[in-house]
Amino acid sequence: MRVNIDEIKESGLRRAWDVTREQLDEMVAGDPAGYRARGPAHVETRLEKLERRVRVEATAKAELQAACGRCLVPVKLDVPVEFELTLVPADEYDDAAGTEKDGNKSATGGSFDLGAAEEDTYSGKVIDLDPIVREQVLLALPQYPVCTDACKGLCPVCGANLNDRECGCDRHVPDPRWAGLKDVKL
Repeated sequence: MRVNIDEIKESGLRRAWDVTREQLDEMVAGDPAGYRARGPAHVETRLEKLERRVRVEATAKAELQAACGRCLVPVKLDVPVEFELTLVPADEYDDAAGTEKDGNKSATGGSFDLGAAEEDTYSGKVIDLDPIVREQVLLALPQYPVCTDACKGLCPVCGANLNDRECGCDRHVPDPRWAGLKDVKL
């Protein structure tokens, strides 16, 4: 979704659109959990112009599916995405950050202002919201999806789903530091 800054009036601008299932799959492609879209994601935004800055408030809900990280059963997730972000013109951001001619190699070159964490830059008259939404969806994803918090996972010996039945395998793993003592006869 692209928004022309001149369209944002004093009362603000509201935009809503759907991210298709295919676009959502592209957004989450490469994630280690293997997320897949179950349907489109609906995004609602409110943009407000503050002099040259643009404040973006957005909500979305992504319907995703992934394998449980413990037992590999498919898990359906509704991932809520809510964020507020201030878009700053690129030239104004460079001035405010106080970048130096030496490439900002000062003692604080790797640090940032906490307020800058909720800021991003734009250039020109058109703002592309798709990369911002993609970033926020990726940040909202659970790193390790599980079917339930009490999931027992798979047996490391036979591979049985321990949520369904107890397999009876000896899953005791001896401490390798004491392995040499098992052959000692007293």
